[in-house]
Amino acid sequence: MKKTTFYFLLFFLSTLSFAQNNHAHISIEKKEKGKQVNVYAVNSSNTDYEVFIKINAVGFRKSAENMVTKTVPAKSEVKMASLIRISEDSNVTFGVIVNEIGHDKEKRINPITFTFDENKKNKPITVFVKDYCDLCDNTIKLFSDNNIVYTIYNIDEDKEYYQKIQQELLNRKNDKTSLVPIIEIEDSIYNRLESRDKLIKALNNHF
Repeated sequence: MKKTTFYFLLFFLSTLSFAQNNHAHISIEKKEKGKQVNVYAVNSSNTDYEVFIKINAVGFRKSAENMVTKTVPAKSEVKMASLIRISEDSNVTFGVIVNEIGHDKEKRINPITFTFDENKKNKPITVFVKDYCDLCDNTIKLFSDNNIVYTIYNIDEDKEYYQKIQQELLNRKNDKTSLVPIIEIEDSIYNRLESRDKLIKALNNHF
């Protein structure tokens, strides 16, 4: 009975998701590099959303056909999946469910006070975070509340990109040790932001 219920719910979710592909604020984008296809959820609003995506992939490794749920903070893009093409005759379609995240989580987050220069808000920012990181959550909220556009990577999931940033740290500073959040702003990388004061000091260098 439980198995039957599971498949019924899965069918229901998959059907519903295709009806919500044209969300007003969440879009799904593909970025291709050789045989690799990265799938991103892009949030253009000032609201955090939980995005459920069902990937239907033909001509890719079977592991590409996954169901993924991630939080996509306001004004950010989050990589949902990385697919590997094994056939030239390939195709990828998506089913998406989008849920607005309630404010209970926001209440638990201690806001960071920082004033951004309005003329400098468009600087490119990449943020590396991980689960269960309070400073990560507060940093994301700071950017979202101030309409700062940024790209976010969860190092527990985006290991390939994280390895690249670690190598970049090693090349620049001869130091691969880091704490999250790691923030890349313009040509600078800040990798030991273990306190609010250090985060604010880093931001003062650019904003």
